[in-house]
Amino acid sequence: MIERTTARVFTALAVAVVSGGCAMKGDIRTLQDELRSVAARQDSLITMLALETQQTQDTIRTQSDQMFDFRGDIARRLQQIEQSLTRLEALAGENQRGMASIRDQLANLRRGGVTPAPGSGADETSPGGSESLIGGSSGNADQLWNAAGQQRNRGSLNSAVRAYEQFLAEHPDDPRAADAYFHLGDLRSQQDQPEEALESFQQIQQLYPTSPRVPEALYRVALLHEELGDVDEAKAVLERIMNTYPDALVSSLAREKLREIG
Repeated sequence: MIERTTARVFTALAVAVVSGGCAMKGDIRTLQDELRSVAARQDSLITMLALETQQTQDTIRTQSDQMFDFRGDIARRLQQIEQSLTRLEALAGENQRGMASIRDQLANLRRGGVTPAPGSGADETSPGGSESLIGGSSGNADQLWNAAGQQRNRGSLNSAVRAYEQFLAEHPDDPRAADAYFHLGDLRSQQDQPEEALESFQQIQQLYPTSPRVPEALYRVALLHEELGDVDEAKAVLERIMNTYPDALVSSLAREKLREIG
């Protein structure tokens, strides 16, 4: 609109000059005033547009910051949910193993059992107790496995360790061998034997690299390295878990532990 008005003014001036040969001074002043008025209105519009543009940019910037904060809040909440799910998964696994052990005990009782009943006089530290616990010098894989689980659930740590060791010695290719090493590592940790526990957990990756127990075993390896004061090795193992097993449930725990130890 401003351009059209300016064009009309110049057109009128040109017509006046051509038709009259020369314009009256008053007409020229009128045209100059009109031009100044148009220029002033144009400057005012430009200023208003600049202000509106600035306000729009400020609004967009504020909304962008709010969206960034919102995304960060969502990411933190998702991480918390993921950690909670991981803990629930671990608890569910423990419950399932406990229920499986109870079923094994019931099935074992129906078959006549391989473990002396509580109060029968067979102590876990006595040679006779160990002999009856694991069924002699050689045992069926299921019997040894059930006996080890029963003793572990009863809190008879030494007997459970001996049963798992015999199970692995006699049945190293059993599908449960990786789990046996994991239970051995856990039992030795409970017995305050971190070096022996570390060796048991490390055996899982070395002997059974495709086992689903590997990520969890590596996490326990990292914790034991930290306990033994080897923080650099603990960090290296945690990073290996996150890089090699990013979809494993324990990967989020590894990430959280890595942030904790710096």
